[in-house]
Amino acid sequence: MKSHLFISVGLLLAAIFIMRGLEALNEPGLGLRELYILGGFLVAGLLVHAGWKERKAR
Repeated sequence: MKSHLFISVGLLLAAIFIMRGLEALNEPGLGLRELYILGGFLVAGLLVHAGWKERKAR
């Protein structure tokens, strides 16, 4: 159950940050907002990875 929760929350965060990333592409330049979005992708990826690793352990 824990693995399913980690994977689903990770995918939800990834979807949210994809939408924010698409909004950020409309604006010129790079800044803190893009770093924030990249960090969100990193957290989402770590959650999915942890869930996948937990699921494989079973």
